Amino acid sequence: MMIIRAVKQEEYSFIEDFVYEIFKNTSYSDGVVEKSLVREIREKQYYIPQLDLVAEENGEIIGHFILSKLPISNKYENDILMLSPVSVAIKKQRQGVGKFMLQEGFKLASERGYKGIIVEGDFRYYRRFGFRTSTEFGIYASNKNLPPSKENLMAMELCKDGLKNISGEVNYTIYHSLTH
Repeated sequence: MMIIRAVKQEEYSFIEDFVYEIFKNTSYSDGVVEKSLVREIREKQYYIPQLDLVAEENGEIIGHFILSKLPISNKYENDILMLSPVSVAIKKQRQGVGKFMLQEGFKLASERGYKGIIVEGDFRYYRRFGFRTSTEFGIYASNKNLPPSKENLMAMELCKDGLKNISGEVNYTIYHSLTH
């Protein structure tokens, strides 16, 4: 039985290491950026403790993700969330853990009144949740942090027409970890 719950403060450093271990085994990261991003989000005013979530199975943490406030063109930070990073234990990947935990997280976010979510990642993976290229919503990457291609920056509405009146630039320079 898998449950989704908020991270406890005493688990913070365990989660940082969990995230590091997972990302350092990927072809595109050494894990350092993602680990420091988790720490940095928790230190900023954009952090929402109730949306710093783990997937737990039989008492073991097998997944983690954070939804945090994201200003777009220095506005809308109470409407829009950034989904990052997303981690699933290596032995549990491709078994529906990510799908389960993200769907639960999106439900929690919409119950809290957020209007949309921005993610940068694999288009093929995220579009199955309803994400679309962010430019379709008038949301663009800043020249300071261009994604590998524009398909990699995606947005999703959490309610009907959630992003209708929201547009602007996604600038990650609020996080030193993401500024290359």
